[in-house]
Amino acid sequence: MARVEEAALTTSDLENLLPAELGVGQGPAEKAQFVEQWVEQQLLYQEALDRKLDQSPRTQQLLEQARRDLLVAALLNAEFEGQDTQVSEASIQQYYAENREQFRRTRPEIRAIHILLATEADATAKRQALRNGTSFEELARLHSLDQETKVRGGDLGYFSADDNPALWEACRGLPFKTLSGPIQTQYGYHLIQVLDLQEAGTIKELDQVRPQIVDTLVRQDYKQRLAELISRLKSSRKWTIDDRKLGPSQSR
Repeated sequence: MARVEEAALTTSDLENLLPAELGVGQGPAEKAQFVEQWVEQQLLYQEALDRKLDQSPRTQQLLEQARRDLLVAALLNAEFEGQDTQVSEASIQQYYAENREQFRRTRPEIRAIHILLATEADATAKRQALRNGTSFEELARLHSLDQETKVRGGDLGYFSADDNPALWEACRGLPFKTLSGPIQTQYGYHLIQVLDLQEAGTIKELDQVRPQIVDTLVRQDYKQRLAELISRLKSSRKWTIDDRKLGPSQSR
């Protein structure tokens, strides 16, 4: 499909080497862009070889380090493949109970739901539908322009003034669970209900921090398995560290 000097890009390369970029749904324009990028990279690569940049000690050191890093990554993928961490509800609750202080709020937070609309007239019409008994969640799913929250029925979750200044200002002072009129921000027109307000110093509820805890537990499990692998390798291979060559120890 393309050639630069002796280097060639084949149809097989295009289909197999980068499936994430050249997968289903990629049209001729996207493929042509990839081919053009391949040609540009090959031109630069061959120019670097012509200038013998690959022969400098520093470049060779970096290439060897990159090779080691890729091989280590391949080893870890092979070692841990199919060993996805299963985080139990009991371990989540235990971590939350033992680490509540790290979930203490440093600033006030509001929880609210909203529907984002393009015009004040549309917001006014949707507000009337809500007052007539239409489900807020359903209306948000069908009509909200906020693509991230519409799938959650308009739920913004808890947020602070630092997280979203515009929405914080829009929510501040609204009575709890009372439907607002159309509120204009830089995003458009919002219909908002404030569900909760938590002051600084309160502890976040488990459901609010659950994803954070799961991520922490998964990372802890990975670090433990990595430590066990390294321990096995240390016991089966010869290795030493000469502390004398590290320089004088620093007193603390």
